[in-house]
Amino acid sequence: MATEYRYDVVIVGLGPAGSSLAYLLKDTGLKVAGLDIADFSRVWGKPCGDAIGKGHFLETGLPLPKGEAMMQIVNAVDIYSPSEEVKIRLSEPEGGFMIDRNKYGLQLLEEAEKSGVDVYLNTHALSPIIENGKLAGVYAKKHGEDGDVYIKFYSKIVVDATGSGGAIKRKLPSSWPVVEPLKPTDSAVAYRKIVELDYDIEEPDVIRIYINADIAPGGYWWLFPKGRRIANIGIGVQRGRGYPHPRHLYEKYLSRRPDTGRVVRLLNEAGALLPTRRPANTIVWDNFVSIGDNAYTVNPVHGGGMGYAMTAAMYAARGIEKAFEKGDYSVETLWDVNLGYMRSTGAKQAGLDILRIYLQTLTNEEVEWAMRNGLANVDSLVEASTQGEIRRLNLTLLEKAKVLAKLLGRPTKLMELLVVAEYMSKVKKLYYEYPENPKDLAKWVDRVENLYREYKTRLGVDW
Repeated sequence: MATEYRYDVVIVGLGPAGSSLAYLLKDTGLKVAGLDIADFSRVWGKPCGDAIGKGHFLETGLPLPKGEAMMQIVNAVDIYSPSEEVKIRLSEPEGGFMIDRNKYGLQLLEEAEKSGVDVYLNTHALSPIIENGKLAGVYAKKHGEDGDVYIKFYSKIVVDATGSGGAIKRKLPSSWPVVEPLKPTDSAVAYRKIVELDYDIEEPDVIRIYINADIAPGGYWWLFPKGRRIANIGIGVQRGRGYPHPRHLYEKYLSRRPDTGRVVRLLNEAGALLPTRRPANTIVWDNFVSIGDNAYTVNPVHGGGMGYAMTAAMYAARGIEKAFEKGDYSVETLWDVNLGYMRSTGAKQAGLDILRIYLQTLTNEEVEWAMRNGLANVDSLVEASTQGEIRRLNLTLLEKAKVLAKLLGRPTKLMELLVVAEYMSKVKKLYYEYPENPKDLAKWVDRVENLYREYKTRLGVDW
């Protein structure tokens, strides 16, 4: 017979999204439980590049990494062309960090526990509890030295933060709009190693991104220093198009390079699936909230999810507090979570998704040409990544003439870029017009899907 616990909020998954939400709810007076299948040593265990901008902490109010959680200050990003003969440096005005994911996750959870959040590690969420057609909690199994204990966690709101696998969401009734499958081509497979190298890395405060369709088709590979001799090195590859697994590509290419192959010691290796698309159409329903990779809240261009997960957690915390103030946990009240995220970060994310689709059509030769001719300069890349659209650059008349002349040398590329700019603007406008209530969601989704079909047709994309 299962033990029964009752909470106001149950958070399933204590990675970047779930632990951020637990931290943000810790002083609200709500009775909160956080569940994760991992033990202490594997909290925040999903592999990624481990880099995050300081701005995400400033925006959400989450604490900066401290002590061993903060491994390296990041001041810039270098982006290399396929030949690696062209390099673009993007400075980070606010700076950023390379973190120890496990230690920062524990930092958040320890603070949350001190304020009364109950943390259940080694606890496997098996299924949602649905009673009378409504979500009422989570059925779970806690692993212990004396055997497994089955627990029913009843709550007014369940939050799924278990990643793209969706331990709870995928088991909800398929008729609920929050259940939205992830297309393979809207995701990537990443594989990375954390290694100790036999040389000192120059400029350890600069992370490196390499664009090369031979090594990382539909994605990129990276070298992110975590100190003078420690580095996070990995590859992300688009799914659904028959590309080799990134582990195979890592061994074929990166293990043999002089900068990435000089390994003294392997500290960790892992792989993961990650979404690379616009956010889910809705991240709430009755008694339910979805955040992080579970809600596809990521940067579609580079796949980074930590910062977006924190932002989604911030909006979720605000919406959950409001629901308890009103004593109403329906989708109508929780809809504020959607409005907050979709009309701000979601709009930027959708614009970047339009850009991502175009970038995944480019060959090495096209990327090389663009970077050599200054068409992917610092200003345009920063604007595309922060504003979510291509705007007129702040160039002198002579500089504008030079850029136009280069584009006119390849009129097809000029037309494609104009199409990309047009649809980035259109999709952002749609997200700014995100429906005020759930009854208008279906019509809005139709508009978004029609826009994507139209865009892909104009680009000749068939995936």
